[in-house]
Amino acid sequence: MAWSAEREQLMLDYRRLHSDPDAADLTITPKAIVLHYTAGGSAKNTMRYFDRTRIEGDRKALAKGGAANVSAHFVVDRDGTIYQLQPVTRMARHCIGLNHVAIGVENVGDEDRWPLTDAQVEANVALIRWLAATHPISHLLGHHEVMDMRDHPLFVERVAGYRNSKPDPGAAFMARVRAGVEDLALRGPAD
Repeated sequence: MAWSAEREQLMLDYRRLHSDPDAADLTITPKAIVLHYTAGGSAKNTMRYFDRTRIEGDRKALAKGGAANVSAHFVVDRDGTIYQLQPVTRMARHCIGLNHVAIGVENVGDEDRWPLTDAQVEANVALIRWLAATHPISHLLGHHEVMDMRDHPLFVERVAGYRNSKPDPGAAFMARVRAGVEDLALRGPAD
C-alpha cells in the first residue's frame, strides 16, 4: 500500500481525534481481527483504492471523521491469495471504534454479486491462526458486529455520534470462519 509522510500525518491526526489525543505514532498492539468484504470483484482495484492518501469527498460521513483514506492490513482475493498491505502493528482505518487495536482483513466480494468463496474461508482461517499465534488476539469480529462492541473496553471512539452500520462480511461467512478457528476460543462481540 502506498505510504507517505502525508498519509502518516493524516492517520496520526485521525488517531488523536478518535482514540488517543496523546498518540505519538501509529503503533498498535493487535487484540482483535475484523473481517470485511470489499463489495467489489477485484483485489487489484481494492489495493489501488487503498493506495489513495485521502478519502474521497463523496464519502461524506467518513470524511467528517478525518481526511485519511480507509485501509486494511490484508486483502484476501477470491482464489484465497492473501496480500499484506501494511504491518499489522500499524493502525489502519477500517472500523470505527477498534482501529487502535484491530487488524483489518478485506475479502474481495460481497454477499450477492461476488459471493465470498470457500478459498477465502480457508485463507481467512489460516491467516487468523497465524495472527493469533504471533499477537495477543482475543476477539474475532465481522465488520457488521463492530457496533455491538460499543460497551466493551476495547471499543474507543471519542467523537460523539461517529458511528456506522455495515453488513459485511455477513453472518454466514463469519460462522464458517469461526468454525475453522473454534479451538482458538476467540471471543465475538458479546464477549
